[in-house]
Amino acid sequence: MQNARHIPNMKRLVVRTLFFLLFASAPCMAEKPIWAKKGVSFPASCFSDSVQDCPLLRIPSPDRHSLIEVRYRKLTLDNGDWLLTVHLQVIRGDGQRSEIEPPGDVDDELLWSPDSKSFLINGSGGGEGPDSVAVYRLSDPNLRPIVVTAAAQRDMLRSFPPCKAKGADPQECGSMASDLETVNVSAVDWTRRSSAVVVMAEMPCSSSVGGIMCQVLGYELEVPSGKIVRRMEAKEFAKLWQHSMAWKFHIPGPPEYKNK
Repeated sequence: MQNARHIPNMKRLVVRTLFFLLFASAPCMAEKPIWAKKGVSFPASCFSDSVQDCPLLRIPSPDRHSLIEVRYRKLTLDNGDWLLTVHLQVIRGDGQRSEIEPPGDVDDELLWSPDSKSFLINGSGGGEGPDSVAVYRLSDPNLRPIVVTAAAQRDMLRSFPPCKAKGADPQECGSMASDLETVNVSAVDWTRRSSAVVVMAEMPCSSSVGGIMCQVLGYELEVPSGKIVRRMEAKEFAKLWQHSMAWKFHIPGPPEYKNK
């Protein structure tokens, strides 16, 4: 009878061992990160002539208790051609599985929180954007995306008003000033013991916004509220967070506004 008491423990040991072996053998041949140096990037889709760019990826959490699999589905187009579109399979440590659709139309990038309780996905529409961030918490059984960037985007539009910018398109500036998606936002790291994310907010690098094109501010945003806990000018943002960026950040010149 004494040995029987150890059977549940043995089962748990076997499960953990199998899970570890899954992680140990998990392929992760991702492309280079785009925004966050510690992130794992992957394309949102691949056409039939570029399927090799859409491999299966397995991205374990830092504590190795959870796993995210990057998978692709075949989608047949109206003209008979086909492409692969991405979806993610999230496997928690207890075996529970959830499926999510990443936000990017062209590129996506995943970054786990250090405490392994959450992850974020940077998504891009390519070119001038839009770039966005979605946060997911494993405590949510449905893994609904949390948008934490709204306060930062509103602050950007107040700080760099499109209709006051020199050379801005007068027919478009009004709609841009009221549309949060005008501002591209990408996360570069987690901070404050995984309770906040560090993001770069950027006005589009497009002549349509004139003298405010490519203007940048950095923010620390509380998760899940999105409250701004720190606002950083471009120079301060570069000084504090260049080590977390996947690219060499260049501080933009001062914005240019219309004469009064």
